[in-house]
Amino acid sequence: MLMKRHPANPILRRNPDRPWEAGSVLNGTVVRGADGVIHMLYRATNGVEFTTAGEYVSSIGIADSTDGVNFTRRPEPLIAPDQPYEHGLGCEDPRVVFLDGEYFIYYTAVEGTPPDIKVRIALATTPDLRADTVTKHGVVGPRGAPSKAATLLPEAVGGKYLWFFTWCSDTPGAAIIHTAFDDLAAVKNPPPGHVAAAVDAYDHSAVLIPGDRAELVKKRVRRGPELGAPPIRTDEGWLFFYCNSDSEEEPEWQISVALLDLAEPWKVIARTPAPLLTPQTESELTGVVNRVTFPSGALVIDGTVHLYYGSGDQGICLATCELDALLSHLKTFPERNDGPCVG
Repeated sequence: MLMKRHPANPILRRNPDRPWEAGSVLNGTVVRGADGVIHMLYRATNGVEFTTAGEYVSSIGIADSTDGVNFTRRPEPLIAPDQPYEHGLGCEDPRVVFLDGEYFIYYTAVEGTPPDIKVRIALATTPDLRADTVTKHGVVGPRGAPSKAATLLPEAVGGKYLWFFTWCSDTPGAAIIHTAFDDLAAVKNPPPGHVAAAVDAYDHSAVLIPGDRAELVKKRVRRGPELGAPPIRTDEGWLFFYCNSDSEEEPEWQISVALLDLAEPWKVIARTPAPLLTPQTESELTGVVNRVTFPSGALVIDGTVHLYYGSGDQGICLATCELDALLSHLKTFPERNDGPCVG
């Protein structure tokens, strides 16, 4: 097995002494700051049952580390739900990258309560990851279908800022789609119709897709692929962890990895045929949600890939492997580049 679970897992657990994270912590995303400190943004839920309409809510917390294993949590959320598009279930599942002196934080804004909810992608920025400097830019993702799990690439490619997101999330037709922006002002305020055009151009904008309808039925696919951690640049390509399509009788969230072309990151050039990590431990198999290993953050520290993932929707775990070994493994499974890759 390439990926090894850290013996200290879960490295971050719920804190019953803080009401806003008394229920669970999950799906941590990481970024290295300008000062070298590793920052983890994560989803936290209060200590209210999910079925309690109007009271269960998520916020986004932040913790800091010098080694990528031991994190010190800050006492208050970095992002709390205070906008109309967040009123309901709140702010979930962040992804963060640092670009041109700012942190770009995409998160899932869930308005309303079940069964009447709107699941949409929102954006916040901050120069220093302090709650009092966070600027919310509102809903920036598709408005006509549930969408979540979005990120920018952490650097411009060909003079463009590339944005990846999961369209029709949590459905059999879910797909990872990309689009490009000319500048960061457009990233913060997407021109009217820009994101919708990417959805309309699905055949060209899709990076990972669930497969054709007949195959979905045959394999009993419940969910298409979902974006995981923001991609990591390597000499061989962009290392891209994602949650693969689910074809289990019982829903299961598994971790897979692909390699994207450096110059054309919408092209998958290699992909492992089997997941890197599947639910196996007690906390992964039985939790707030059962059978969950969900990738949400990754860093390379001294040649070792640190992959952070949600465990049973109740804690944040860490798995590691050597970067060179993972890249060598990936390159033994090249992909054809004649269309979107089936995830």
